[in-house]
Amino acid sequence: MPDTPPLLTHRAELVALADQIRTTGRLALDTEFVWERTYRPTLGVVQIATPGGDCAVIDTTVLHDLSPLFPVLRDPDVPVVLHGGGQDLEIMALLMGEPMRGVVDTQVEAAFLGYGLQVGLSALLERVLKVKIRKDQTYTDWTRRPLKPEQLAYARADVAHLLELHDRLRADLQRRGRLAWVEEELTRLEDAARYQAMPDEERYRTVKGWQRLDPAELAVLRELAAWRERAARRANIRPNFIANDVVLVTLGGRPVDHVEELRGVRGLSPGTVDRHGRNIIAALRTGRECPKEDWPKSLDRVRRQAPPPGLVALLRAAVQAVADRDELAAEVIASSRELDALVARATAAAEPGCEAEEPALLQGWRRQLVGDTLLAIARGELVMRYDPARREVATEPVAR
Repeated sequence: MPDTPPLLTHRAELVALADQIRTTGRLALDTEFVWERTYRPTLGVVQIATPGGDCAVIDTTVLHDLSPLFPVLRDPDVPVVLHGGGQDLEIMALLMGEPMRGVVDTQVEAAFLGYGLQVGLSALLERVLKVKIRKDQTYTDWTRRPLKPEQLAYARADVAHLLELHDRLRADLQRRGRLAWVEEELTRLEDAARYQAMPDEERYRTVKGWQRLDPAELAVLRELAAWRERAARRANIRPNFIANDVVLVTLGGRPVDHVEELRGVRGLSPGTVDRHGRNIIAALRTGRECPKEDWPKSLDRVRRQAPPPGLVALLRAAVQAVADRDELAAEVIASSRELDALVARATAAAEPGCEAEEPALLQGWRRQLVGDTLLAIARGELVMRYDPARREVATEPVAR
């Protein structure tokens, strides 16, 4: 295979590539983009590999319309193999108006085989296929033309071995009886709700420190955050380049009525006040005039009773024991947030009339593997002990 793949710049080439994908039945995909300053990622290239070693790089600065590819990317019977493809999936969902189907992420597969939660492609290729690739073009400008041969070679390397890597990982997953687990996780990557844009009116919940404000102040922050999002989208820049979160939270709790008063707000540059001052004042006024019944609800200050000291740590130890036994990354089984949710569920079950949402640990493969055991430990129905003969942690029912 040549190190420098063809660069596709004509629609007819894209149509031919889509036909080739349909014929071969699957593809590997990756994207290169720039996203340091723009509101959304600026796509530079999309690289695609098909069985047999063919690889092509699509120049998206010339080919803006990628719709000839969409039918195969929507087809659940045509697997699309990526590695750590979260941002790739978001970009393609935005372009297509819906998620890709048949998604396979080799990073997810590797996590179920003990390679770690977020193992990088180069490290995984070296460990599984004994293949070394260079990662020296990661931070180059993928929108600048012409592309250098070394950039094209880099783009090719990111997809050239993905299909073989997937085949190897899948065979190992099948041997260990974990294919169903992985497929359950991969299905989540195709959930349309995952890629829906947050309404501007809800953006205040992404502002760092919003939880500290009372409902009246949150009504102001809601207007400010929505204004900032619209302004950033129009200007195609990151929202924080207009005003950072500290500024918005400060203004949410500070009476400002005139543009000139904004010049005394730390963090607002004179240029921002000149360009956006009137709109900021308008957002502040709208927020303050919001009827009380329409105020956002502040974060519930009433917390559940804290779990007994050491309970979450005990559950984490149980998870680690299972992870060690089954050669899984413990974080794949349960995050700290998921353990907290399980404790809340156990507490809710013990309190009449108190209900909690079913946590992830009590769903699917996680429940089968460890969820029911963790719930029983949290309820005091099981005890944990170390078995020196088997060199592992064991559980047994509590004597009643």
